[in-house]
Amino acid sequence: MHMSNLDFPELQQLLGLPFTKATRLGQIQYFHFGKAQVTNSNGLVLDVGAWTLEVSCMWEIQKAGTVAIAYQEVELPREFQALPNPAFNPQVPGSTLRDRKLQELIQKPELKVLKASASAAGVLEIELEENTNLLINPGQGILESEPFYWSLFSNIKPKETVSAGVNGLVKQ
Repeated sequence: MHMSNLDFPELQQLLGLPFTKATRLGQIQYFHFGKAQVTNSNGLVLDVGAWTLEVSCMWEIQKAGTVAIAYQEVELPREFQALPNPAFNPQVPGSTLRDRKLQELIQKPELKVLKASASAAGVLEIELEENTNLLINPGQGILESEPFYWSLFSNIKPKETVSAGVNGLVKQ
């Protein structure tokens, strides 16, 4: 499958940046690349990525071509348990198997972005060091309530955003 990203310099901004953080709000996953600090509306200084990728569709992280972390693991508890835990709430950040695996991945030596490309259909592939790939594929399922499948935005340069949705790839 040929990927084209000629019209989106935002994707090229990721090259060489380390994958530094993974956060989520409910089902929406945020992947942070590089480092920046922003002050929120309450005056709180937050550590974020220089660039953040917000994902509202199916994704997976592959290691050497095998799925290492899957979107669906947000439905599984952080630790395997023989008996279901009635208190388990997948909405709580940090509570799921997916959250734990992402944290473990980030705690390893920094994985820098080697390549980033997107197709007209909104498939995004981010190739990282150590034979690790982040694949985002809206064709496998999307969160209906969200306007975009994914959105890549800069936390340091305002108005630097590229998103994929029903209308294809768009700059905002």
